[in-house]
Amino acid sequence: MNLLKSLFHICSVMLFNFRSHQVVTIRSYSSTQEKKNTVRQTEEILKKYWNSFKNANPSKKSTRNKILFTTGIGILAYYLYLTYESLDARVKKMSNVFEKGKINQKIKMFSKNLIKRENLENTLIQILQDFSGGNYYLIMGEHGTGKSTLIRNTILKLKEPKGVVHFECPSEMNNFTKELANHLDSHKGFTWYIKPVENSKYPTWNLLKAQLVNMSYYYEEKYKRPVVLVLDQVDRIAKKDSEFLGILQDFAKDCADNYSLVIIFVASEGLVSRLLQSRSAWSRASISFEVGDIPDEEAVKFLQNFAIDPKIAERVVKYLTGGRFALLNQFQKLNRYRINSFEEFKMKLFKQIKKDLDMIEFSINHKIFTKLIEVHRIDISQAKFDIPLNMIHKLIEVNILKENQDYTVSFHSRYVDTFFREQIKPE
Repeated sequence: MNLLKSLFHICSVMLFNFRSHQVVTIRSYSSTQEKKNTVRQTEEILKKYWNSFKNANPSKKSTRNKILFTTGIGILAYYLYLTYESLDARVKKMSNVFEKGKINQKIKMFSKNLIKRENLENTLIQILQDFSGGNYYLIMGEHGTGKSTLIRNTILKLKEPKGVVHFECPSEMNNFTKELANHLDSHKGFTWYIKPVENSKYPTWNLLKAQLVNMSYYYEEKYKRPVVLVLDQVDRIAKKDSEFLGILQDFAKDCADNYSLVIIFVASEGLVSRLLQSRSAWSRASISFEVGDIPDEEAVKFLQNFAIDPKIAERVVKYLTGGRFALLNQFQKLNRYRINSFEEFKMKLFKQIKKDLDMIEFSINHKIFTKLIEVHRIDISQAKFDIPLNMIHKLIEVNILKENQDYTVSFHSRYVDTFFREQIKPE
């Protein structure tokens, strides 16, 4: 009976630790000697109870007690495997993903769609191969400027061990941790079957975060440099769960303080920059660079690669697309099936502007637009005298205005500029 009570106590403690998972993952990567010591101590405990069972009088043992004892040994052995062997294996498996490098590539990229941007690429390589650590980064650029394409292609060009993983944040925040774990090949662990810690709003993230830390120590010990995790489309997090964005920023700062893991945030809108800069964790951040539009000359050549008439290409770039990749691609696709593609594309873009202005109940003839036609950029501190700050942010959110890194606003894109030049008549 004492044997069963003792076994029950061990299994109870074991299952509590298994359910909370705190002793399993929230620690730095264990040395081989430390793991061996722990396993040896456990083996001694098992041996003690096994000898007690072997020397006992079989006639006084019920079949039920034997089953309970054997089951307890099995559960304990399984727990030890999950705690030490499986954890170690998951760390190495995740490390292997970083070694090979991994990107989110949901669409096929053709070579003729790509334009060399060597200066930006060289700067990005320096960040992705930041052997010193000590910082986290923010890469900005309007939607459609080619940020993700530039990052993916640069990662593909790196030599192994690359030490870089690119992850695109999902639209649904509830899926963030699970999808990131899948991307890192960590989804087969047992963390998803653990009862959430009651005092934590983000229990699964806390567990994955600990595994990332364990892996980063292992990788640094092996290659003498930190790993890099690129979090793309963080605008989705900022809009739907700004608290979680703050948690990710704190994690990025902690990793920078420990020189263990380099986090790169990639965003399209000024909202992310404002949220990150408003917190104390910004002290470790480094705004790397802003990915802008390509030059008009390159944009025209890009369209000509799709057999678009040079005069049409020049007109489209001058008045509608500028050097914005997303717009250039939209037009070249439309041009395949439409004869009057310029006018149709223009009508589509202008209609969206009117719809967005109606949605936020803002006048086309507001003087902020007249001023932007004249001076191109306005300091936000000055713009606040003509328009409330919250309305400036609304215009930014609907892609009519763009917030620049120098705390100014301008028209979001070339076609927006053209729209207001045509709509606002000179007095």
